[in-house]
Amino acid sequence: MATTLEHIPVELLYQIFIYFQFHEVFNIFSNLNSRFAAIINNMPFMPVYLGLNGMNIVVTEFYYKYLSQSNICNHLISLCVSDTLAIDNGFWLAEHVTTFTNLRHLSLTDIKRSSFELILNSLSPIKSLTMFSVRFSTVYRAVYTFSGVPESAYYERIFHLFPSLRVCHLLFRRYIRSTLDSQFVLPLDRTFMLIQTKLLNLQSLAICCSPGFLSYLFEYLPQLEQLSYTQTISWLPRKHPLRNNNNK
Repeated sequence: MATTLEHIPVELLYQIFIYFQFHEVFNIFSNLNSRFAAIINNMPFMPVYLGLNGMNIVVTEFYYKYLSQSNICNHLISLCVSDTLAIDNGFWLAEHVTTFTNLRHLSLTDIKRSSFELILNSLSPIKSLTMFSVRFSTVYRAVYTFSGVPESAYYERIFHLFPSLRVCHLLFRRYIRSTLDSQFVLPLDRTFMLIQTKLLNLQSLAICCSPGFLSYLFEYLPQLEQLSYTQTISWLPRKHPLRNNNNK
């Protein structure tokens, strides 16, 4: 088998590999011979999916170990991380995200608030990142760790950290009870947190927000071409004096 595969061009092998997840490619091909080991270790563009599709602990630990290698982490350009299962992949990412110096695509699914804030706190601006996504598989997943968080609470930090974004999906969901989280203080006469950083290259945006915030946000996205919008009411407690003032 190895002798036959030796004659397949590297470019064609890469086209074959995209039909597999990375750990499958690694387990199948990396031990064939030194050529294939080198090919596997120098694949800069193959996406890594951590925690998706019922991934078990053995596979998860493989990714933890493999992606932590100094000669591997700087080749990674596309990473999807999920906290849908009980495994706290978000905490692992917070500890290692600074080593992925050439990362271009980062997608977070069902990320817990504690992990998400650790990730943001650990980063300096990453100019290589052009696609960033925060998604949730269910409404419950979207709200249960983000209870009381006001609208656009993390947007300024995201825009500042990823100034070269072209595609951005920020699908946080509203979950406000009687009070807002005391960690956040709304600006005077505003129903959302303010933004200072413009994303000059952003072309595509998916977002869940109120009409008032969307109107405000357009000022900071001068190149926006495509919008996927889910409308919400203001992210304020029921008795808040600005609850029905979407223009503020």
